[in-house]
Amino acid sequence: MTMRKKHIGWMVVAFFVAIIAVVFQQIYTSMTEQGIASGGPYDNAAAYPAAVAILIGILVLLQAGLGLLRALPPSDEENEAISLARLKRPAGLLLIFGIYLALLGPLGYHLTTAPMIFAVMVLCGMRIALVTIAVSVVIAFVLAFAFEVFLKVVLPGGIFALNIPW
Repeated sequence: MTMRKKHIGWMVVAFFVAIIAVVFQQIYTSMTEQGIASGGPYDNAAAYPAAVAILIGILVLLQAGLGLLRALPPSDEENEAISLARLKRPAGLLLIFGIYLALLGPLGYHLTTAPMIFAVMVLCGMRIALVTIAVSVVIAFVLAFAFEVFLKVVLPGGIFALNIPW
C-alpha cells in the first residue's frame, strides 16, 4: 500500500493541530479547575505550554502555507507514492513516546526515561548495546539534573517515589 507525499504532509499538519488543541483543552479545563492557569508568568503553570503550543502553531501555519505554495504548480515530487513501510520508524517513535507518557506517571521519570531514550536510539539505528545503555542513562540523569536543579521542576517519582536529592 502507498500514500502520496502531499497526503502524508497534511497528516503531519493535522497531528500537530491536534496536539495544539489538546494543550489548550487541558489549559482551559483541568489547569483552570486546579487554579494554576491564571496570574503572571511566574504563577501561571499554563504559560509555558501555551507559549510552546503557539510557537508550534506558527510553525505549522508556515509549513502549511509553504505546502500550499509548492502545490500551486503541481509537481511530480508532491504526487510521489510513498510505501507505508517507510513510515514504520515515525510510527514507532510515536508509539514509544506514547508508551513513555502512559508510564511516566505510574513509574516515574527515573524508571521510564532511560528505557525510552534507549528504545528511540535502537529504533534509529544504534546497535552497540553497552554504548546505547550508557548514553541513555547519562542523558536521563543530565536532563533530570538540569530540570530539578536549574529549573526547579519536580519530576514525577511514580509509585516508588524515586527522586534524587541533588
